[in-house]
Amino acid sequence: MIDLTIVILFVLYSVTSGFRHRSRASQSPEDYFLAGRTLRGWQAGVSMAATQFAADTPLLVAGLIATGGIFLVWRLWIYGLAFLLLGFVFSVRWRRARVLTDAEFAELRYSGRGTLTLRTLKALYYGIVLNCSILAMVLVATLRISEVFLPWHNWLPAEIYQPFSHLLSSFNLSLGDSVTGLDKATFAANSVISILAIVSFTTLYSTMGGLRSVVATDVMQFSIAMLGTVCYAAWLIAGIGGFGALSLRLVEFYGEAQSRTLIS
Repeated sequence: MIDLTIVILFVLYSVTSGFRHRSRASQSPEDYFLAGRTLRGWQAGVSMAATQFAADTPLLVAGLIATGGIFLVWRLWIYGLAFLLLGFVFSVRWRRARVLTDAEFAELRYSGRGTLTLRTLKALYYGIVLNCSILAMVLVATLRISEVFLPWHNWLPAEIYQPFSHLLSSFNLSLGDSVTGLDKATFAANSVISILAIVSFTTLYSTMGGLRSVVATDVMQFSIAMLGTVCYAAWLIAGIGGFGALSLRLVEFYGEAQSRTLIS
């Protein structure tokens, strides 16, 4: 019940943020896409950090540590270096260019004869191949999380849920196997409802308030994630008997050989 309350409060905050920034975002394209160029450094940085808390990232990090130890997380440091370069080197030049979108920047950066093909290939790669692949990974992870926290078959009235489930079954829609033992029809119906609800909610506050509402939501999301992480870590360490008992519990769970790999 606590989890559901936090989710509901976060949704209300995000939607309210969209309406609160609506009037300012509608003043000009610069206000909508760039928040009028008034964002502070910490706001932009926290927003970028929150973006990395997509549904797939916690599952990826937990999987890396569980299978190969903390050492495997080294590969994620490349993002830290990339974002430092982005924040302290490239963002300065981006601001000087006075552009609004990445497409406008590409047209400015790659101008002249013979560059149309290059810009077209770049747009197709980033707009379709790369972004769609990343979005697919995020949505797959979202389904794994929403399956546990959003049991629509238990919440929605049968008069609404059953016709929708039968409609999806008529299309023979398959979204993989359930991790909680749901049948394929129920899992597919729950997954589609979750995706529609999440996409509609995100679209609502981002289109209403522009970048200001997105950043405000990201800051709140990051704060909740950090607070939840600290609380969960404290609860976990206390539950196993403190830091001194951590290595003993790893040996108990994974075995001596595997536990040495995980903490090395």
